[in-house]
Amino acid sequence: MNQKTNHVFRVGDLDWKGLEATGISRQMLEESGNMELLLQGEESEALPLKLRTPLLYITMDATLRIVEGPEGKPVMEIDGIGHELENKEDE
Repeated sequence: MNQKTNHVFRVGDLDWKGLEATGISRQMLEESGNMELLLQGEESEALPLKLRTPLLYITMDATLRIVEGPEGKPVMEIDGIGHELENKEDE
């Protein structure tokens, strides 16, 4: 018997290369059990994130949600619960 899923988004819709460059991996979301929630348009459970940009490392607990971006493509929305900023040059 096939179970019908209520996915609003598909895994392939997201820019995984870009997300992984900032610290969010597909594997992390699958292993934590949050991928199904995200694909259904729901908010994830709180996750510990370590986001990276060229100038900042941000460590925080956050929930994630996939939303439609300005150009109609799905993007990851991050709702931080707490955060610490570290200047990359201090390392």
